[in-house]
Amino acid sequence: MISDARAFDDGVMIVGAGIAGSLLALVLGRKGHRVTVFDPQRRPAQVFRNEKLGHEQIALLTKLGVLDCFKAGCWPAPGHPHAYPEDARPSLVDCGAHHHVWLSAVRDAWPANVRFVEDVVARVETSPQLQTIETRSGDRFTDRLVVLASGRMTQLNEDLGITRRTLSSGHSVCLGFSIKPERPIPAEVIEAAHGSGLGYVSIFPMPGETRVNVFSYRALTDPWTRRMSRDPLGALAELAPATAKLLHGATVVRRCEVRGTDLYETEGHMQPGLLLIGDAFHAPCPATGTGMLRILNDIDVLVGRHLDDWMATPGMGGGKILGFYTDPLKRNLDSASLRSSYRNRGRVVGRGPRWGIYRWLRRIKTMIRPPVQTAASTS
Repeated sequence: MISDARAFDDGVMIVGAGIAGSLLALVLGRKGHRVTVFDPQRRPAQVFRNEKLGHEQIALLTKLGVLDCFKAGCWPAPGHPHAYPEDARPSLVDCGAHHHVWLSAVRDAWPANVRFVEDVVARVETSPQLQTIETRSGDRFTDRLVVLASGRMTQLNEDLGITRRTLSSGHSVCLGFSIKPERPIPAEVIEAAHGSGLGYVSIFPMPGETRVNVFSYRALTDPWTRRMSRDPLGALAELAPATAKLLHGATVVRRCEVRGTDLYETEGHMQPGLLLIGDAFHAPCPATGTGMLRILNDIDVLVGRHLDDWMATPGMGGGKILGFYTDPLKRNLDSASLRSSYRNRGRVVGRGPRWGIYRWLRRIKTMIRPPVQTAASTS
């Protein structure tokens, strides 16, 4: 039996409570908007996603007023079993935290005007005026705007006539594991050796462990990728001797997780009353470090530049929605992220004279001076 839940005419419904949806709900809630978030799980699962912040991400988190949730995950409070000594706490850009720790902190910070519906969204109906969501349990909810923050999930997209066009299948693979080092290791980003098929290795401290994330352009089915799942330190030594030397004597304390990435973009998303943000809209390569940045930029563009004006006038027609997708701040970052995805892969495994010359010059530079190791952001 279908029951009609309370209908608002000036609120936002968010489908998906991953980092994109949960952060958007927090920012909207703190600005006084009424928000309804739909997700099958109240407590986030432990998944291999963004674990480190860069300077740009920190700046946007500060601007949005939500950096406190991320600080708490990176820097446990005194008395916590994995709290850093006060005189040895790494800078925020040089450390990280597990994704689910950040996500739990964001959800726990939701104010009372954010309500959570623990259910699967079965149907979304859009119009230039009000939008309706129906859950698998049969409950219906109505409000001004629906935001799909459902990541790579596709069922709702298909029902709404939104299609996904693959730009680069099997574009890259991310691998991450945690170690207990024999001695302290500073945050490092190490470029992989030429011909290895790897982009770079990022090493950084987390509370209670040291994280090692590897960005690879080898296939998920590559024998080396499979060896990484079983013996990450041994497999890494085969292709990244500089990293192996740094990690010598370490013990693996968290198994290697593997995640493949396809680049894609959506089509048919221009609909009244409906927005897609983050990976629901399009996905870049995680090796670019722009995944989290794009989410934060989408939220900043929507909340800081458009939503108040939209809510001040009737309806939620296509003209308003178009303004978000064509906003220069959004378009420029999305385009730059995609270009970086192609460029990073081309530098490592690209074919043709351009990339051959590039790698030849890189080898010459390496012979003249060793590669620079710097701390950087990954996502």
